[in-house]
Amino acid sequence: MAETLGRREANKRATRQALQSAADRLFASRGYTATTVRDIAEAAGVTERTFFRYFAGKEELIIDDALSWLPVLQERVRARPACEEPVTALRLAVLDVASSLASSPRPSPLGLFSDGPPGARITRLTPGAVLRAEAGLAEVIRERLEAADRPAAIDPGYLADILARITLALIRSALIRGSQVREAVDGGSPLSGELVSQAFSVLAIP
Repeated sequence: MAETLGRREANKRATRQALQSAADRLFASRGYTATTVRDIAEAAGVTERTFFRYFAGKEELIIDDALSWLPVLQERVRARPACEEPVTALRLAVLDVASSLASSPRPSPLGLFSDGPPGARITRLTPGAVLRAEAGLAEVIRERLEAADRPAAIDPGYLADILARITLALIRSALIRGSQVREAVDGGSPLSGELVSQAFSVLAIP
């Protein structure tokens, strides 16, 4: 019985990986929008019905890639000095991530996180991924707020949610603007430190 269950789980993992690999190849070659669930299933050698046993839709196949930057940003926020105001800590953490992306030879997953021209794989991120990003960022902001000695003007959880949504909006704005100004340029990071600074500067405008 245990051996049978082991083979069954191994087959499930193999099928899931085959679907993910097929989707990666098709998204890269023809683009996210032009790739259908049927295309992915056929490339993986399974039926559409089998596909939906593993994934609710093709969107699920790119969410992990789109959010792979989030743990890095969470780590950078946690590493900021406790004495910094939340907005300052967030701005400097995002700038730190932007600098790391600029020096990395790998394509940035943040390109999947904007409504600008993010590349061949996707033209618009799914709402579920945005909500996951908001929740993950709000978690580390709330940790900072709750650990601070100074009292908060409003509930820390509510403030954390607000700051997380604002920060993600600023990141997306910088990404979209970066895509617009880089249309004629190949390569480069989609998240410019200068554009991040400009985006965060609006929080200081009276």
